[in-house]
Amino acid sequence: PSYYQMFSNAMAEVVTGDVIVLANADMAFDDTMSLARSLNPEVLAVLGTSGFSNKMTANIKNIYEEMMGTDYITDVEQRSGHPGSWEIDSCAELIFSWDTWIFHKSKLMGRLKEANFKRLSQTNELVPFYMNENGAESAALWAIEQSYPFSSTYNACDRIQSWHFHLAPKTHKVREAPWLQGSKDVHSPMFSPRGFVPKPWGGSSQGRAPHPFARKDPNCVGSDSCFL
Repeated sequence: PSYYQMFSNAMAEVVTGDVIVLANADMAFDDTMSLARSLNPEVLAVLGTSGFSNKMTANIKNIYEEMMGTDYITDVEQRSGHPGSWEIDSCAELIFSWDTWIFHKSKLMGRLKEANFKRLSQTNELVPFYMNENGAESAALWAIEQSYPFSSTYNACDRIQSWHFHLAPKTHKVREAPWLQGSKDVHSPMFSPRGFVPKPWGGSSQGRAPHPFARKDPNCVGSDSCFL
């Protein structure tokens, strides 16, 4: 589905309650998700995945093994002598990517604009972006931030853990309509390296980081008000 479809579905009447957890289909959560109930309504939270690592709690690991077996732990990367995903804390390593959104439904109700969830293709057509496109989470974050002036956008993966449950190392699709490169001039404010999501949806800061992105230390962390 497109990101607009995902967020619109979350606004439907059949979705009860006000705190929404919207996640990719291959994510699993442990008991830390209970903290979502206390999310400050003025905070938009996202979760960078903790991956599939040795920090996984025993009950989550057991559920995975019952469903999938243990082959993934001894994948090709590990057999080649590399640490493999089992030793990597993705929450710490992948600071510009997230798979889960947590927010109060009441803050976005009636405010989503489909036009903000579209981008120019290389043929100058406005097309929707989808949840399994590389970098599209930055574009979706921009669109959500146009919908409501959240006081903080918080990557809360250090507080709420999420785990990848799949056998393939990567599930993103490379679509036929690539992101239009904003500018090839590294000195231009519209500069975006090839393959990056261009501004205003994404872009880069000195060629290194997508923009916007969810920080682990936004204002609500300093004031201890991300969760109430």
